[in-house]
Amino acid sequence: MGVHQAVNIAIFGLSLRTLNELKEHIQTAIPSHIQLNWSNIAEPHLDILMINHIFFDSPNIKSLIKNNHINVLQIANNADKNGSIEDDILYLPLNHLHSLHQWLNERLAKNAAIEKVSPPQATNTTIHRKQITEVLQEILKPKNGKIQLFDHNGLVAIADPRNEWVWQNPMLQTLHTDPSLNYTYATQNDQLWITETPQQDLKQWLWNLLWASKDFNELCPPSASSFYLEIWPQPKNRIDRQDILRMSACFAQGAKIDTVAAQLKLPEQRVRHFVAACLGTNFGKLIKDREAKYSPQIQKNETEQHFMQKLFGRLRNRLGF
Repeated sequence: MGVHQAVNIAIFGLSLRTLNELKEHIQTAIPSHIQLNWSNIAEPHLDILMINHIFFDSPNIKSLIKNNHINVLQIANNADKNGSIEDDILYLPLNHLHSLHQWLNERLAKNAAIEKVSPPQATNTTIHRKQITEVLQEILKPKNGKIQLFDHNGLVAIADPRNEWVWQNPMLQTLHTDPSLNYTYATQNDQLWITETPQQDLKQWLWNLLWASKDFNELCPPSASSFYLEIWPQPKNRIDRQDILRMSACFAQGAKIDTVAAQLKLPEQRVRHFVAACLGTNFGKLIKDREAKYSPQIQKNETEQHFMQKLFGRLRNRLGF
C-alpha cells in the first residue's frame, strides 16, 4: 500500500536515552501507510509536539501551540502513573504502551480529517524570521531576569539579560543551536548549578552561538546590501578568527556586503552569515549603499600581508588577543 498520509512529530527537551526509547515506541504505533517525519520545533507544518513538561509554560511555546494548532503531549516522570496519559501528559517510565498508542491513533485520525478540508499552507520565510528575531530580542531585553535558553536538544544556558551575563550548560559538548531556540523563565531550582559554572558576557556568547549555528542566515534578509558594525564580535573559534576580524574591520566603516566578499575573497554566503549573527545580537545595523564608507582602493598601494599586520596590531591592543 502506498503512503497516503504523513505526520510531522517533534520531541523536545528530553535526554538522548529517553528520546530514542520514545521514538522506538512511536514507530511501532504509526500505521505503515503513514509516513513518519521526525522534525524539530521550528517545522512550520508540525503535527505533534512531545515536550518535557518543564518547558511547556514558556510564553513562546504557548504562542507556537496556539497559533499553529499543534497536538501537544507533555512528558513527565511519575513511577506511580507509568505509561498512563492524563490531560495530555504522558507519565514515564513507559512500562506499557496502550495509552500512548491510543493517543497517537486519535490524533492521526483527527489530522487525516483536517487534511481533507484544509490545503497545506506555504512556508512564510518573513514570519519565520520575525519569530526568531523576537526570541533573540527577549534574550537581550534588559528588563528580563534570569531565563532558561533551550532548543529541541534541551537546556543550552541560563541567561541574565538584566546584567548581561550567561552561564552555558556544562553538559553542552559543542556550542551550536537551531531555529528551535527558545526561552522560559528560570526558577531558583533551575539556577542551582550556575554557582559552579563560569559566567560569560551574554552578547558575545550569543554572537558566537549564532556564528557556530548555520540555520540563522535568514536573519540577514536577501534585500540586505550594506551593513555597519557598531560592536566588534570576539570570536572563540580560532579557525574562523582571522576571517571574522577582517570582516569586522571592513564593516566597522560601513560596507557593501558584495564588496567585502570580493575584497576578502570570501563566499558572499559566509559574509552574509557574519552579518546575520551581528543583526541577531544588535551588533550593527543595515544601511543604505550610499552610507557605506569602506573602499578597497584605500589599500591599493599596500600588500595584503602588510595590511593584515597593521590590522592585527591594532586588534591585539583593542580586544586583548
